[in-house]
Amino acid sequence: MKKFLLSIVAVMLLLVSTAVPALADDTTTTGDGDVTATVPVEGTIEALTISVTHPATLAYTIDPNTGENGDFIAPVIPITNNTKVPVNVTVQSLASSAGGTLQFTDVAEDAKDWVNLNLADSKTYLALGIQIQSVFGWNPGFTIDTHYAVDVNSDFFGSLPANTMGELSLTANHGLAFDQSYTAMHTLVFMFNLV
Repeated sequence: MKKFLLSIVAVMLLLVSTAVPALADDTTTTGDGDVTATVPVEGTIEALTISVTHPATLAYTIDPNTGENGDFIAPVIPITNNTKVPVNVTVQSLASSAGGTLQFTDVAEDAKDWVNLNLADSKTYLALGIQIQSVFGWNPGFTIDTHYAVDVNSDFFGSLPANTMGELSLTANHGLAFDQSYTAMHTLVFMFNLV
């Protein structure tokens, strides 16, 4: 019996707590002949949730021993728009940050004679950039330009349709004179907003 009463109380509480828009007090319109009444109608519009799936971390490798000018190896960066409408993809910043055994100074891709950098300069300078890897998935109007870490302005890359994946990738110009293995950190900040 107690369980029955508790379940009735629980159902009643659930019904009472269910949100129903409040109605204003009724009003009565009276008159002779045609009678008009103006009733304001108020609506509530909820914000659309933006949902974008992207990597939580990224990693790259500089291998000065392979390739003609060394190899910069980085994975493709998938960006998936899970939102019900298209979203814009902007890189707000890409910047060198503390946390590795080296902290690079970000420079332009043509700022140095990269293959001829000495040990000190190889450990100091990097031109790290991000770009669209493949045109597939992006709406028309995307940019093919590379955003380099030295650029302090945000760069709009393009928009992705609903439930679509686009790909970005890292690129870099770097020195070759490294005397041991090092680590370095950069911070990448995306901004996603509605088209």
